[in-house]
Amino acid sequence: MEIPEESLKLDRVVASGMSRHTFAIVQPSKYGVENQELATGVGVKWKGQYLLLTAGHVVDYCREDTLRFFLPARDIQFATALEQPLTVELRPLVQLRHPTPPVFADHPVDLAAIILPPQHNAEGCFAVLDDGAIMPADSTQVGVFGYPGAAKIPIDRNYMASPEHFFGPLDVTHDACKYEPQQDFTIPYDLPHRAKGYSGSGVWYWSAEPVWSPRPHICGILATECPSDRVVSGFRIETIIKFLQDNEELLRP
Repeated sequence: MEIPEESLKLDRVVASGMSRHTFAIVQPSKYGVENQELATGVGVKWKGQYLLLTAGHVVDYCREDTLRFFLPARDIQFATALEQPLTVELRPLVQLRHPTPPVFADHPVDLAAIILPPQHNAEGCFAVLDDGAIMPADSTQVGVFGYPGAAKIPIDRNYMASPEHFFGPLDVTHDACKYEPQQDFTIPYDLPHRAKGYSGSGVWYWSAEPVWSPRPHICGILATECPSDRVVSGFRIETIIKFLQDNEELLRP
C-alpha cells in the first residue's frame, strides 16, 4: 500500500522536530574499548544549564572522559522512493574538554544527566524544560526517536547508524506490561526488531492548543523494553523534573 505524499511530508516534519534534540552517545564497550557502542540522549536546557538526559544504566559503567557525542541532525532524510542520491550529512564526534561525572537519580529511578558547557551556537538542540510541565493525557499519541541497536551497521572497524522513530498511544495505567520493572508509562511498538537500545530516547507529544503545532514537547525518557508484550517504558516528565530539582546543586556548572 502506497503512503500518501501528504502523510510522508508530515512524518518528515515531525521526525525532524524530534531529531533536533536527540544526541547519539558513543560509548566504550563493556571491556573498555573506546567508541564501540551507541546510545541515545536528549538535549535539554533547565534553569539555564545545558544537560544531556538519558537512562542511568546507559552511562553507569562509563568513565566520563570516554563518552563522545554526535550533535543532533537538523533535518531527517528518508531513503524511501528516492529519485536522487542522498546528500550525506557528516557530523564530527564531540568530546568534552573538562567532563564531570554524570549525575544519577536515586534507585529505582533509572535516569542520568550529563552536564554540558554553554552551547550558545547550538541552542536549537536543547528543549527548554519548565518545572510546571505535566504528562499528557492517557492514550495521547506520542513519538519516540532514538538509535536502537538494530540500526548499528558494522563497517570494518567502524560503524554507521541511522536513527529510527515510531509512534504509539501513551499508557499511564501500566496495563500494557505485566512484568517488572514497572515504570511511569508504557508505549507499544510495532518494529521489525526488538526495541533494545532505545533507552535514553525522548518521548514527545504535540500540542493542539490553540492549534496543532509541529514543535515537539518532551514528556518522558525511555528506560527499558518488555519484548514479550512489545512495549517500551520509562519515566514521565514530572519524575524527570523532580530528579533535576533534587540534584540542582550537583547540576550547576
